[in-house]
Amino acid sequence: MIYFDNNATTPLAKEVKDEMAACFDIFGNPSSLHFEGQKSRQVIEKARRRVADFIGARPEEIVFTGSGTEANNIAVAGYALAEPDGMIITTAIEHSAVLKPVCRMEDQGRTAIKLLPDADGRIVVKDALGAIRSVQKGLVTIMLANNETGVIQPVRELVEAVKAQGLLVHTDAVQAAGKIPLNVDELGVDMLSISAHKFHGPKGIGALYIRGGVKVLPVVLGGSQEHTMRPGTENVLGIAGIGKACELASECCDSRLRDMFEELILKNVPDSFVNGKNAPRVPNTANIGFKDIDNQALVINLDIEDIAASTGAACSSAKKEASHVLTAMCMSSAEARSSVRFSFSRYNTEEEVVTAVERIRRTVERMRGRLG
Repeated sequence: MIYFDNNATTPLAKEVKDEMAACFDIFGNPSSLHFEGQKSRQVIEKARRRVADFIGARPEEIVFTGSGTEANNIAVAGYALAEPDGMIITTAIEHSAVLKPVCRMEDQGRTAIKLLPDADGRIVVKDALGAIRSVQKGLVTIMLANNETGVIQPVRELVEAVKAQGLLVHTDAVQAAGKIPLNVDELGVDMLSISAHKFHGPKGIGALYIRGGVKVLPVVLGGSQEHTMRPGTENVLGIAGIGKACELASECCDSRLRDMFEELILKNVPDSFVNGKNAPRVPNTANIGFKDIDNQALVINLDIEDIAASTGAACSSAKKEASHVLTAMCMSSAEARSSVRFSFSRYNTEEEVVTAVERIRRTVERMRGRLG
């Protein structure tokens, strides 16, 4: 299998697996004061320091969560609970882990603004400022890198512009972590979400950075774990894994394989096009359209050819609607339905790229009826 679906999830790094295996016999409840409990606590706090170092934060500003989705929900819904009259400003191209909480708030009567991207999938700061100029209290939640196109959003520029209005900024950095450098002070954000399985860590564990002094209320009530922001007995194994994954991810990937793949596809597969090609993108993501091809059928046919790719976000892969990200970029429904996401990791090779391109060419030509 040639695995080009690393934006959906990545294989677990051996070093992460070893780190977690070393904790298999550490079973104490981290909230217990006895020796067994404190062994678990030490694992958690070691990982917290690693996560904090990874994004340039302080350990006390890190909250462990069950996923990137939960981290996003705590940031958005937690702000809404803390500021009942605050407005929510987001974009039309966010992951559903942001858009669905925002839509629920709208259903409950809260005002929300959804900013539109340009044709390359990037929010234009000038246009965004025009839409939110009169907002005096609110949360801007904008992803750092889009999960479908890989397009990097102008988070830093937007932060610089809205801070004068007193607005808070949260960024969903789930698809940016391990691909581009992350530093919360350089970005200027108040909250930031990551998920371990997107950069060779385990599934079921994420983290939310909350800048000191930012007021956010918990969305789940219970004990005092994770500064009361995420009550419940901590996932010690998962936390050990995300800590090690963050340590490994300090070396970001480059765009060599992505660029090689796109060049070969455009050269060898007629009527193909790259979505978001004129915008800055994370170095591992290629979203390719194939004219007159149904993307779901192509993904299935590529699976038969032992190539793993996707039509977009894994959590929406069964949906038949055109991608909300691509249609927000003013693409036609047909263009959006012809587009497939290919995403690479540190474990992919040039040989895999060459082999995959030939199989993709052959599959597309067969689906177009140009091969017997």
